[in-house]
Amino acid sequence: MIGVRKTSFLSVVGLAVLLAGLVLGAKAQNLELTLWRIPTPNSLPYGIGLAADGKVYFTEFSGNKLGQLDPETNEIRERPVGPGPSGLFVSEEGGIFLALSGENAIQFLVFTGGTASWPLPTAGAWPGVLVPGSGPGQVNLWLNERLGRKVARFSPTTIHVTLPLILTPATSVVPEKSVVEPVVRSVTPLVYPGNPLLPPPIALFPATTSGPFTEWASFAEDRYVERVAVAPDGDVWFSQGEAPLCRLNPETNTVLYYGLPVGSAALALSVDAAGKVWFSDTGRAALGRLDPSTGDIVLWPVPEGRQPFALAFTPAGEVWFTDREAELVGLFHPEAGEFFLYPLPAESHPLFLVLGRDGSVWFTAERGNYVGRLAGPPLGIPPGPLAPESFSVTGYAVAQSGNKAELTISYAYDGASGLPIWLGVEVLREGQVLAGFLATPARIAAPGTGEVRMLLIYQGAGLQTSDTLRLLVFLAPDGPGTVVKEIAFRATWIP
Repeated sequence: MIGVRKTSFLSVVGLAVLLAGLVLGAKAQNLELTLWRIPTPNSLPYGIGLAADGKVYFTEFSGNKLGQLDPETNEIRERPVGPGPSGLFVSEEGGIFLALSGENAIQFLVFTGGTASWPLPTAGAWPGVLVPGSGPGQVNLWLNERLGRKVARFSPTTIHVTLPLILTPATSVVPEKSVVEPVVRSVTPLVYPGNPLLPPPIALFPATTSGPFTEWASFAEDRYVERVAVAPDGDVWFSQGEAPLCRLNPETNTVLYYGLPVGSAALALSVDAAGKVWFSDTGRAALGRLDPSTGDIVLWPVPEGRQPFALAFTPAGEVWFTDREAELVGLFHPEAGEFFLYPLPAESHPLFLVLGRDGSVWFTAERGNYVGRLAGPPLGIPPGPLAPESFSVTGYAVAQSGNKAELTISYAYDGASGLPIWLGVEVLREGQVLAGFLATPARIAAPGTGEVRMLLIYQGAGLQTSDTLRLLVFLAPDGPGTVVKEIAFRATWIP
């Protein structure tokens, strides 16, 4: 039986997916660019994060401030923090963690309240990005100690802050809006096959724990630790420029080395739901992808690129990125090998970016001294609902262990409701959709029969149980998901 159901989780997924689709469509390539200028001159905005209430937080590296933008009221508030704020992480409860490079510490604060601070054990470590992951603490954040040449996990068991009421004045900012047309380019990938018969070199990295910090020292003493990324299996990847990409297993304290092609230098890192490692290659101005199971590396040169700086995935598997020196934000479609390059005003220097729940792209502009947003145009009339007999699930298999489940779905689709469509999954218990699950929707681009695979990952903090998996098809970002199959599936999910 086919039913129609509105679902907040997968509607969000659909929004992001269709925003990518809008970009790729020949008639809807333009996006709206909005700039909010930061009141503090030459503040060097750096890290960026989105809160559940829609507010945007950003660090001001030279201004020694944390900024808060309310895009609904166009107001910016700035609060002084320690020297050199760089990376930040916004918790679900609205608390903010900062990496203070100049103070060599991690700071926690409530924007209108108190703070707590923890100095790093390694002097002059220069903490950078903050990435959530697993561990023994109340919160677990991974970070790179850039100058300390270490990878660290920050795992405080308790967080004590005083709660004075701190109100910062609001500055009204007039948003600057323009329509940006992308430069569209297709590229031929550079393929560097690995040898799956030869395991990557391995080394033991002894861990040192001091207070809430556990540190692993890199052997490449002549290279900075640039970025870190946490994989679905809990391993932590880190980049060191021209040195190999490194894969740390924090349980065994072992590191595997994956060499880069000659001339490459890795900066940004991100691991997709399938475990493939994406990186920005500043040596060649390219986007790269490593398959750890084979050692294969594929590089896609960014047309007229200069310094690809940060990466973010859409739920459909496209890659948004910034290029600091080329003054652009780009979207890359791996299947087609196509780049959609959105030029920014001169002297912007975009740095970090994050995707909004509606598929919008938020970023900081270091030299332009602004927070920017790229968003899709109005969608017009959405397509109708899925035709009742047009899609059917003809078979399935589910294998679950720990916090992951692999789904294999066989289907038949006659194409009557348009193409492409996306097949997604929800996890339920007693009829209620459970939060904390992530699965990249499978894209179906042609009619007929076929088979798709999805990796479902539980990212919650505690044990979770479920009794049903629900498969849905999405046609439009603001339309309902159509339920095409419910699978009885009792499971315990272990984070």
